[in-house]
Amino acid sequence: MTSAAGSIASGIGRSICLIVMLLVAGCSSYGPERPGEKMYRDVLFAAPGGHKLHMDLYVPQTAKPAPVVLWIFGGCWRFGSKGYHVNVRDLTSAGIAVASIQYRMTNTAVYPAQLKDCQAAAQWLRDNGARYGIDARRMGASGESSGGQLAALLGATEGKSRIRAVCALYPVTDLIELGSLYAKRSVGLNLIEKLLGGAIEQKLDLAADASPVFHINSSLPPFLIIHGDRDRIIPVEHSEWFFQALSAARVKAQLIVVPDKGHWFRLNNEQFAEVSRFFQVHLAR
Repeated sequence: MTSAAGSIASGIGRSICLIVMLLVAGCSSYGPERPGEKMYRDVLFAAPGGHKLHMDLYVPQTAKPAPVVLWIFGGCWRFGSKGYHVNVRDLTSAGIAVASIQYRMTNTAVYPAQLKDCQAAAQWLRDNGARYGIDARRMGASGESSGGQLAALLGATEGKSRIRAVCALYPVTDLIELGSLYAKRSVGLNLIEKLLGGAIEQKLDLAADASPVFHINSSLPPFLIIHGDRDRIIPVEHSEWFFQALSAARVKAQLIVVPDKGHWFRLNNEQFAEVSRFFQVHLAR
């Protein structure tokens, strides 16, 4: 195979990988309510511009109100569902509630609408969580891929007094760098431009504002970051750069690089145990 043909084949392979990820993200799957928990589906928390946003609550039946982790799904800000691939769903077994939220997709609104929706969900939980057995004073955030980016931004904008801990799974941390990478690959760049509402070269300030790596300071909550070392959609360097910047700012942070994993994987038992311990420690009274 010639070098040019190999390059084309490689680009097509990456494109197919991205398309498959997006199609999977669009599916919905809800498990049944489990023993010892209560599930509340499609709870309305906001309606910006008349666009109704809902969350699903998974609440353990505990003697006292449970802490909560706000879960943000991924899907390039354009695809996905609050009911699919809730990677932290099993936190209820550790006495932690999970609130899986919707947010506006880029075919409805551009950034920062997505972040504002996450902030609205967090505030709704503070105002209303007690009615559902939730102690939202002890709130964490988590998300994967683009949802990991939003979880990190939520922690950065709310601060550790309101978001106590963030677990980001294979997150986007620098949209300017990712845009440059996608431009070289001739794939994926339009997804970032749809988020920003224009060509990235004309939206550099907005791209920086949407990049967690540019929001780091000592007021951030502790972070747990998990990323596969074979990720070709969001390279592992995104998490490595972010971890290094957090550490330099003396923010508590842990990075787990998972061998032989690409993008969009479920946590195994060992990895989930780390996530569970992380939130149990930081959401304790």
